[in-house]
This record gives sequence, structure tokens and C-alpha cells, in this order.
Amino acid sequence: MFDENRKETFLIRTILLMLSCLCSVIASESVQPEPKPDLIFLLSGQSNMVGSGYSADLPNTDDYKPYRKHLKNVSIWNVREKSWQPLQLGKRFGPEIGFAHALSSSHPGKHIGLVKYAAGGTSMDKWAPGGKLYTRLMTASQDATRNAPDAKLAAMLWHQGESDSDTKEVAEAYHGKMIKFVASVRKDTNNPNLLFILGQINPAKSYCGRPRFLHADIVKKAQTELKVANTVMIKTDDCEMNPYHWGFNTPEEKRIPENEDNIHYSGKGQIKMGRRFAKAYLENRKNISR
Repeated sequence: MFDENRKETFLIRTILLMLSCLCSVIASESVQPEPKPDLIFLLSGQSNMVGSGYSADLPNTDDYKPYRKHLKNVSIWNVREKSWQPLQLGKRFGPEIGFAHALSSSHPGKHIGLVKYAAGGTSMDKWAPGGKLYTRLMTASQDATRNAPDAKLAAMLWHQGESDSDTKEVAEAYHGKMIKFVASVRKDTNNPNLLFILGQINPAKSYCGRPRFLHADIVKKAQTELKVANTVMIKTDDCEMNPYHWGFNTPEEKRIPENEDNIHYSGKGQIKMGRRFAKAYLENRKNISR
């Protein structure tokens, strides 16, 4: 009886060990590390770069269905976990989705890496070189490129400026601050000719029924006149706006006219802006000064 129990115990342990080994093999085969990028793009700025588009807003049409699909040759850097992860369309998104899909189709043999670090409601002073946000952006860039040592830092996408348009004095200082910012990014990424693509702001002079951004025209003019080598501006004046107050209402809620946003782009607007960023990159990558 004793021998029979020992045999039964031995058999059970053997089966459990085999199952454990089998599970380990299956897990190792199914969980593959994310490929290392060949091209890396930095994305930064304030709330429209953070992401104001709701995926629930995207029409269920052939034009927009592809944006819900996973891209095998695009990854995004997870700043907290310090690792490359698959880019996915979440509940809310920014221009990275439209940008990634355009680059994915134009670079089928390349793996695209996106490093996104943005913060809503931030002025140029908040992004001043040496400050907290700028340092975090550069740290994310360094960590990501260190994790993909063979990758090329191809361009930086920037959308910011609304927070600098509330007062005339701050708006008039925008041009000089942008020149210094671009120079610092290029110096600290060791990429003196880095292509810098900025999205022009386009706010109405009101926000949720209150006067805001009264000097946006000065900032827009500064962005247009930013005559810095390898710097390109894209227009966003035809990108659709959110019909509800970003951050307070959701697509599921009834539209409230008095809370119309007038500053943040909708899902369709974000897709359009992202594709426009991609178009600017594709048209200017070969013209970069060496």
C-alpha cells in the first residue's frame, strides 16, 4: 500500500512538472519582446498633443476602421516602465495614431518608435530647458534611444502655444522662447539638424463660454515666422474641434452648447493632424541640412 502511494505521488509530481514546463514553453513562444525601432520620433507639447480625441467619436466607416487596428511595425515608449510597447488606440488619443498609420504604410520595412511626453495647460516657460518638463522629455528620449541603440532620431513633433496666448506680453515673447527651445532640443539630443515639425495653434478666443486666448494671433504669427533651419509648420485650422468640453464631458453625454470647447481637436481632427505631421516629415526628411 505504501509503495502504491509513493508511485501515485511520483506520477502526480511528474505530470505537474511536465505541465509546468509546457506552460513555460507556450508562454515564451506567445510573449515576444517588442521589436527595436529603426526610426524614433519625439512627440511633445500641451493638451492637443496629450490627446483630446475620443475613439468612440470615430465613425465606423472604411475611412476610419484601419485606425482601430494594431500596427505590427510601430511601438511607443512607456515612460514609466521604460520599455517599448505596442501602440494601441485607447479611449482617448492624440496625433500619434494618424501619424503612426501614415508612417507605417510609407515605411513597411522599418519599425517606427514613438516617444511621447506632453502635459496639458503648459506654457513655454514650463518647457524651459533645465525645467522639470524639459528634463523629463530629454530623459524619456535618452532612455528610449538607449534601448534602441541602432535607431535614428528622425524628427520631433510639437503642438503647443495656447497657454502663451492669454496675455500680449507672453504672446510676444513666444518667438524667442521657441528659438531657444528648438536649439536646446537639438543640442541635448546630439542632433543639430533634427527636423522639428510644429502644429500651428488654432483656438477661438473663448473657452467654455469665457474669453480666453485673446492674443492667439500673435502666437500663430510667431509660429509662421519661425525661420529656423529644418523647422516646418503644419496648419490645423481645418481640423475638427470637440463639440464638448474636453475633460469634463464625454462622447456618451449629450452635447452642451455653452460648454463647446473651441480649442481641443476631436478624434477626426486628431487623425487629420497626425497625418499632416507625417506628410510634413515625408516631404522634408530629404531636405535636412547636413
